[in-house]
Amino acid sequence: MTGDLQPLRDILHRVLARYLTVRPNGFVLHDDGRPPRRTVEARILGYGGARTLYRDRKPDCRSLDGVASITHTGRRCTGCELRPKCTPQVRLDLIVDYRPYRLILAQTSARNFLEHEAKLRQAAIAFEAIAHRIEVIDRGSWGELRFDRARDAS
Repeated sequence: MTGDLQPLRDILHRVLARYLTVRPNGFVLHDDGRPPRRTVEARILGYGGARTLYRDRKPDCRSLDGVASITHTGRRCTGCELRPKCTPQVRLDLIVDYRPYRLILAQTSARNFLEHEAKLRQAAIAFEAIAHRIEVIDRGSWGELRFDRARDAS
């Protein structure tokens, strides 16, 4: 799949985005009681900067582009007095098991993703043209994500 992915990106942004839940023991993909999965294979359609303001460990304000809030109409990140309290993040739009998801990465997982993206870019590998393997590493109270190319099925 090396064609233009813009139509898929447009569809992904229009549908109700599911946030991919990460727990220390894996990804929670379904609400049907299935156990978390330690790894997933995904097509990453796009990524970008994001910001989240947490209050009592819950998102209170979120921006998916680092420019404007999606939770507070009219609030812009630039000039917002709460911006120093926001967590800078990386937003991934991806497909897992033929379903669109959004994944918000902070700190170590964001760094791991950006290193993965840089390695692919240096190797001149089209980021959107390959499947990615994402693994959850148990860090006690949180799950760290590691990224790699998915292994070929051949």
